[in-house]
Amino acid sequence: MLWGFVYAFLLLFLRNEVLCLNDVVLEMDPAIVDKGGTSKLRCSYDLQGAPLYTVKWYRGNHEFYRYTPKEHPSTKTFTLPGVNVDLQQSNEHQVVLQDVGFNLSGKFSCEVTTDAPLFSTKTVSKEMLVVVLPSDSPNIITDKSFYDIGDVLRANCSSPPSRPAATLTFILNNIVVCAKCNTIKTPVADLFSVDLSLDLPLFESHFHGGLLTLKCVSRIGDLYQQDSQITFSNARDPVPAKVTANNHSTANGTRNIRFLMLLIYLACVF
Repeated sequence: MLWGFVYAFLLLFLRNEVLCLNDVVLEMDPAIVDKGGTSKLRCSYDLQGAPLYTVKWYRGNHEFYRYTPKEHPSTKTFTLPGVNVDLQQSNEHQVVLQDVGFNLSGKFSCEVTTDAPLFSTKTVSKEMLVVVLPSDSPNIITDKSFYDIGDVLRANCSSPPSRPAATLTFILNNIVVCAKCNTIKTPVADLFSVDLSLDLPLFESHFHGGLLTLKCVSRIGDLYQQDSQITFSNARDPVPAKVTANNHSTANGTRNIRFLMLLIYLACVF
């Protein structure tokens, strides 16, 4: 009899526990933030009629904001380097962060707890990424203004500082040609500039109608993509062998006709 009562109580307790707190969701607007920008973190939840005890916000394992409706004041902040909370726009459902820095890239969490008699806690997390995108498209420099078959195409592509660092790719006449590419990433303050160099021997297959089009693509994941290109319109194809042979035969034919006319003239004179 006693075990039956305990079992029924546990079922009731667990049922109320499940119903007390549902659908806890964390949203970031935006989740990818420009350095120095603002992001709104919103935590929505369904208390199922239970009273709210507290909502806590964390960056990693460090709490930086708390909302407790039964306390006065109801909001409390905790010092964390780089975290600047807009108190006027923050409440039990959201936290607004201002002047976001690189150190805030990482995991943010919202922890919701219901009040007595049935305490229930749920935590949800989401990643934030703080970025600086390149200020301009990549720049290409080559060692020559035109190229022939057998030449070595030497080129350099550079991308303005960014964070994360950009990935550069050389494309020649729509074909990726980075088998012998060398990438150098250079720190610039808190950012990274990237240089990509290319040394490519040119064969007949590289030329399309006498043209070479070299493109450099700068990419940062799905966040950014820009490209620059140079077309060498005076790149020269070799003269076909049959053209040379035809010109040589024509010259020989002209000399033979002139010699025959000279013989005829001398015969008439003498």
